[in-house]
Amino acid sequence: MELTTTWISERASNDLIFEKKINSFALDIIDSYNFTEYDQDFDQLYPIRYRSISKIHWTPVDVIKIAVGWLNGKTPCKILDIGSGVGKFCLLGSILSKSIFVGVEKRKNLFEQSKKTAKLLEIKRVHFINENVVNIDFTDYDAFYYFNPFCEQIANSDWIDKKPTFSLEKYGEYEKHVFSQLKIMPKGTKVVTYCSNDFSLPVSYQVRNMMFDGLLVLWIKLE
Repeated sequence: MELTTTWISERASNDLIFEKKINSFALDIIDSYNFTEYDQDFDQLYPIRYRSISKIHWTPVDVIKIAVGWLNGKTPCKILDIGSGVGKFCLLGSILSKSIFVGVEKRKNLFEQSKKTAKLLEIKRVHFINENVVNIDFTDYDAFYYFNPFCEQIANSDWIDKKPTFSLEKYGEYEKHVFSQLKIMPKGTKVVTYCSNDFSLPVSYQVRNMMFDGLLVLWIKLE
């Protein structure tokens, strides 16, 4: 697939992406594929309201590359991003590997933005679900990415927005579901957690590596 400036401009116009206001810098970095190397470039794919919170809420490119390398392994698989936001992890992961990426996101505005960006880039091996995580059956997937997706439920600041209703009860409900689903996964299941040191995986999972001062943790289920 050749991503030319003319092609991307026409595509953006037809889909009304970014309200027809994609800037020339974004076109240039897509054209050269530099957007897979640097966060400041990749984030140009998103409207300013999402770019401005990238450092807090979206996974850095360097972390995505390591996480995808671990989850993908030698054989392409089906990877679930729990709380996928604007889809950055899934989109870049599908570009960097041959695995299928699925992002579950409760907020409809983030879900819609993820779909728009995937359509813009014509990425085929990525899907997004607008759903509550408690309704997701993890046995439909092979590997999992967990970037502290429920932290806003107990946060005092730095929310993406305050459209959902937050509560400590929901925080506990969501984490309990993820824990119970991971517990029934088969031996060999891989998980990556990022900035999620307060989340405990089932004891059957063992740490295989830690990076970025312990913020990024690679796990595998041993039994």
